[in-house]
Amino acid sequence: MIRRKLTLPLAALLLSAPLAAQEDKAQRDVAATAMTTRAAADTTGKLWTKGGVANINLTQVSLTNWAAGGFNSIGGVAMFNGFANRHGLKTEWENSMVLAFGGQMLAAQGDSYDNSEPLKTEDRIELNTKWGRELKKPWYLAALGQFRTQFTEGFSGPPSVNRRISNFLAPGYLIAGVGVDYRPNDHFSAFISPATMKLTIVNDDYLWQGITDPEARLYGVKNGSTTEFELGGYIRLQYQTEISKNFTFLTRGDLFSNYLRNPQNMDVTWETLWTLKVNKWFGATLNTLLLYDHDIDVPKLKTDEATGLKVPAPGPGTQFKEVLGIGLTFTL
Repeated sequence: MIRRKLTLPLAALLLSAPLAAQEDKAQRDVAATAMTTRAAADTTGKLWTKGGVANINLTQVSLTNWAAGGFNSIGGVAMFNGFANRHGLKTEWENSMVLAFGGQMLAAQGDSYDNSEPLKTEDRIELNTKWGRELKKPWYLAALGQFRTQFTEGFSGPPSVNRRISNFLAPGYLIAGVGVDYRPNDHFSAFISPATMKLTIVNDDYLWQGITDPEARLYGVKNGSTTEFELGGYIRLQYQTEISKNFTFLTRGDLFSNYLRNPQNMDVTWETLWTLKVNKWFGATLNTLLLYDHDIDVPKLKTDEATGLKVPAPGPGTQFKEVLGIGLTFTL
């Protein structure tokens, strides 16, 4: 009788052990699948996706007895666009970097470049980061940061006859905001922030020489200060796609309105980047950048009523830059 009582529980235990093992294995498989699903786009099998494009373009013109005139020239532009993104189970962390620098030298026919002055044609540093925590697809609670400046000083013309008008951290821009990010797919995202901080830096006393008005502003920074703090609303829209195997397109638009001063004056940034890969080493890139900032004066001319001549009248205006590069291209 006692033996029968012991046998029944032992048999039940032996029968339930395989079932419990199968259930435990099923739970582990579900957890493993969930951890790897968000990394499916990463061919390395890791949570990080990384890449970038480096482009080096060189130009050279040599004239000998050229009756129509002109200048010998040599120049080039180097650009880098890179990204590193992390795809978690419930989080997305996107990081990007844009670096560009270029210049050229001119010389008259028959002259060397010994006495020529280098002219800067491109200069850019931009770092971006955005972190998001999924609320309910496709909405994320997100935080964004951006830093922009340039490598070195800039002039309105040849340095020997023109004054310096910009420098490293003059201006520099730091943006940080929190809001929501709408991500319906891998191609499009819309970040909306009702509370974004923008800090403008002008860390070069030379740029203030000759400016005596205490209310004057340079890149938005008031005379006597090196920084300007702004608080406002911010929107960033971004779209990227692979048009074909070797042809990609990216566009991004930013809008910022300062609550503290002239909120009706919207800061606008719109950028596009087209990348065409011809083969392993050669390719072409087309980058455009449109800017409008009411705090930045651009060169303008107006007609003087007394003399009828054109005179300088700097003021706010739309800025546009286009850089076409054809040369060595490295895909990272």
